Amino acid sequence: MTSPEQRNFTEIERLEALLVEVRAHPRTARETEAIREIGLELAIAVREVGAMLVNVGWEQSHADQKSRDVPST
Repeated sequence: MTSPEQRNFTEIERLEALLVEVRAHPRTARETEAIREIGLELAIAVREVGAMLVNVGWEQSHADQKSRDVPST
């Protein structure tokens, strides 16, 4: 099983490839709408990855602070 981060990166790559394909062969207004939808999905995926990175960073800094607060014997 893959991690949530890996699934997001895989999805971003899939959407990027689809976007390249749609842009290479524009034909209809629907394809313009598809480009917008792909862009929105990419933005959401990137936001989710960013949120995960922030959470991991916060957890690491919080754990680091706790280890400094523990008095050594």
